Amino acid sequence: MAFQSSRFVHQTSAFNAGQITTTENPSASAVISNGPAFYSYASATDAIATIAAANYFTSVAYQLKVNDVIMVVASDASEFLQVDAVDTSVIPATISVVSFTASAAVDTANIVDGAVTNAKVNAAAAISFSKLAALASGNIIVGSVATVPTSVAMAGDVTIVAAGTTTIGANKVLSSMIALNTLQYTSVAITAAEFNGAYAAPKVLVAAPGANKLLVLDKVQLLMTYGTAAFAAGGVAAIQYDVTANGAGVIASTTLSAATFQATASTGWNFNAGVVAETFTTCVNKSLALSNVTGAFTTGDSNMVAHIWYKVISTV
Repeated sequence: MAFQSSRFVHQTSAFNAGQITTTENPSASAVISNGPAFYSYASATDAIATIAAANYFTSVAYQLKVNDVIMVVASDASEFLQVDAVDTSVIPATISVVSFTASAAVDTANIVDGAVTNAKVNAAAAISFSKLAALASGNIIVGSVATVPTSVAMAGDVTIVAAGTTTIGANKVLSSMIALNTLQYTSVAITAAEFNGAYAAPKVLVAAPGANKLLVLDKVQLLMTYGTAAFAAGGVAAIQYDVTANGAGVIASTTLSAATFQATASTGWNFNAGVVAETFTTCVNKSLALSNVTGAFTTGDSNMVAHIWYKVISTV
């Protein structure tokens, strides 16, 4: 389509060759020298791209001046256009327009609070971290229970410093955090009374692991802090499966003689894994326990600590 003169209106009070006359009250007026004239134009058939193209306004080029503003209502959009160049020395005259850009910035007072939505931010904006609220040194941002990003200090088993270095705290990694089929560790305190009674009631070192699981002993280090009386009598000691009395459980370790434990000074002993037939009915889902296999000890008053290394494997 072509320019339609009937749809082109000079909105200022009179043609003023580049000046706008403004009326402030009925009895007075003011003239802004060298101000642009203001026009409006509407087309129900032409798109904004067609109207903004060069020479669309050729037929009124003699009326327009550089910087004049045209408010356009097109078939697809509305926009303000500004006259960029006019040449009336040629026939036909030539004219070009550009999108109107206000010379002043839109300051914060002219933006409604909460009006800038996520969609208004360019996907490639790459907003600088310096634009974010201050974050305490070493803190991280975590979603709160109310789903709000919140600054918190990293704590617990792992900490972090401003340089980004993380540290696992001392004694924080527990066997319960490790895959069952990796080597695990635990320690168990054993009183003198429990050691004396381990023939009738073996002392549990590692609890039964659950259905279709088998404890595989790696080693046990048994440390005794000597009291005042040595152990007497007794029998062979070992680590066995389950708490069956009188050493009737399947032996899971090497054995040590009764005399070994009759020391009169603080002493340590090592039980290594034994070579045994681990019958499922007697070993699967059974605990590991310290047992006096062939007889009970007497008189001893020394307490012990057992340090146990073991694995848990699946039997299915």
